[in-house]
Amino acid sequence: MSDTPSAVADGSDRVEQVSVESLIVHPDNPRVGDVSAIANSIHVNGWWGTLVAQRSTSYVLAGNHRLLAAQSLGIETVPVYWVDVDDDHAVRILLADNRTSDLGSYDDEALIVLLESLAGDYELEGVGWNADALEDLVQMSTLDAGAALLGLKNAEGPEAGAVGT
Repeated sequence: MSDTPSAVADGSDRVEQVSVESLIVHPDNPRVGDVSAIANSIHVNGWWGTLVAQRSTSYVLAGNHRLLAAQSLGIETVPVYWVDVDDDHAVRILLADNRTSDLGSYDDEALIVLLESLAGDYELEGVGWNADALEDLVQMSTLDAGAALLGLKNAEGPEAGAVGT
């Protein structure tokens, strides 16, 4: 596949602080994000990470909703990783960034442990979870564990454990 772009930056790409007013939310971004949740996270946890933007258009390829959240909070500049790519490659980056996060999942038990370690009066503030969502997760995990046990018991059949005659 010789048309595949190199996965390694060639040195022409760089990170710099950029005015949020000079960046453009990609007009073809199909993702619908929760800007208020992102803004709350930024407010509580601070800004971390970078946006990825196409140098020739100033379109944001990764971080469109973080840009909107930054604007809503009055943040004037954000770190941007500029990429010099054509429009087709830019769309591939945009789609890959959106879809690859969808393909992941959670280890619910590990997530519950982490959330419970923070749970308290306001410790879940800014992480995108609240006490109700944590309670729902714990209940679903308990139901899933119960269903798994029931499935194992049913798989053994009614004769399991019976003494033969």
